[in-house]
Amino acid sequence: AIHALLLTSWVMGGSTVIVGLNAALQKRFILTPATTLVPGDVHRAAEVQTGVGGKGQDVAIALWCLNFKKLQLAQFIGSGAEGNQVFDLLQDLLGADAMSLTVRPASHMRTCTTIVASNASTELVEPSGIITSDEQDELMTKLSSSSDSNASPGALCIMGSMPPGCPPEMYADIYERIHGEDTLCLIDSVVGLEPLLKTIANSKTRGPTILKVNASELCRLAKVKKTRSEVGGIDSDELLKGIKGFLDEFQPYASEALSGFAITDGKHPAHCITLGEDGVFEIFRIPAPDLGGVDTLYPIGAGDTVAATTLAAWRYLHEVRRGGDCTLSLGKEVDRVLKQRADAMSTDNLSETTRIVSTALAFGISCGSASCLKEENSQFDVADSLRLLDDTSQAAFVSRHALTK
Repeated sequence: AIHALLLTSWVMGGSTVIVGLNAALQKRFILTPATTLVPGDVHRAAEVQTGVGGKGQDVAIALWCLNFKKLQLAQFIGSGAEGNQVFDLLQDLLGADAMSLTVRPASHMRTCTTIVASNASTELVEPSGIITSDEQDELMTKLSSSSDSNASPGALCIMGSMPPGCPPEMYADIYERIHGEDTLCLIDSVVGLEPLLKTIANSKTRGPTILKVNASELCRLAKVKKTRSEVGGIDSDELLKGIKGFLDEFQPYASEALSGFAITDGKHPAHCITLGEDGVFEIFRIPAPDLGGVDTLYPIGAGDTVAATTLAAWRYLHEVRRGGDCTLSLGKEVDRVLKQRADAMSTDNLSETTRIVSTALAFGISCGSASCLKEENSQFDVADSLRLLDDTSQAAFVSRHALTK
């Protein structure tokens, strides 16, 4: 439900903590121009690139593109040359403070390989090494020490899968350990979701939480059959069944823990869903930019870019709306565009939450699309994202429905 503190003045304290437990070394195997990806054929690379992989790590890089300050990565960075390379790349980019919640387990770092062709991309994902209980305790100790000595995080981003050895309750334990009464939380994970939602719902003081989920993942979680393939867009009936089915599957905690959903659907429109205390939820459609004229796209990490930049815009607009001196900036032009688009929706008799979250998600979708133009995971040009955002229309109201109890 939308909690009262979501709509009131709340202190923007502390850093943004990104929980990305399953890091990776990212390898990009780029085929020669005009080469198509054909199963069974021999494919020769024109170029091989290496960089940082993992959903939480992608979020940190996307926030770096926005010059977002004060972030920390709670993560396991495996041993060996691959782990050392990822650690060094992240520390050089983000600084030592961002790496203070990092644990280096004994197991080796996994490698994820993206094969990029002119017609498609595909991803080969290695398994991660096992994280021991002692290594898990080390991370929890770091998180506890950080929360004891600093203000609670202003935002918390929980991303992706967990490496082997981590219990399903680990995300819930992390949330319980570090969240504050004003911490904004974005979840982009389907792992350990039930204990996490239960912990959030049972927290006496908490900030708002949004679940960012792909439309196909939503249908799987809701046990709703999706008629089209994963790359095909979801239809309105399936979307509604997916939302209601999810709330049913995760009752009684989902509707209490969540303020809404950010549902992405690849190149198809995204949807913003806000859950109200009046027993209803509203669905808004957000168009996706058209990238049809681009010869080669690099979509790996685009969804993580959406999560990162939606969270950044959401947090910024909340601070603006609480009044007083705004201490957070995403850049002068980004700030101006976000405020302008949110203000333009004020004439539609929408709630503050709907205006803020739908504006933030529209910005996130444009940044995710812009990242498809860059070879490196989750990196984008802010000018590209603003251009793509300018080419898309505002969020459109779709429907209003009673919450399933």
